Amino acid sequence: MRRKLTIIALAAMMLAFGEFALAQSPNLQPQVQPKFRIQPRVNKAPVRPPSIPLSVAQQNIQMVMPNAKVLKIGPLPSGDIIATVRIENQVRKIRVDGETGAVQN
Repeated sequence: MRRKLTIIALAAMMLAFGEFALAQSPNLQPQVQPKFRIQPRVNKAPVRPPSIPLSVAQQNIQMVMPNAKVLKIGPLPSGDIIATVRIENQVRKIRVDGETGAVQN
């Protein structure tokens, strides 16, 4: 009997005061920020292949720096060639002109 009265009293209170509680609750927006945004496509300049092969650039580096060892070599979008070189105990990046083959320190 006591349980029934408690349930009826709770239901009556919810019916009587439920409208006021719903009227006071603001519409909250979620506070979570998006982790990424969709970026527009950027028109990039076309990649120019280097005029000289990578092996010629490697030979030019060996001529300019005879004690250097070429670890990695690859073309850049500008048409130049970049090489990772080890000289004694230092690792450096050397740029080679893609058209003339000139080593730029």
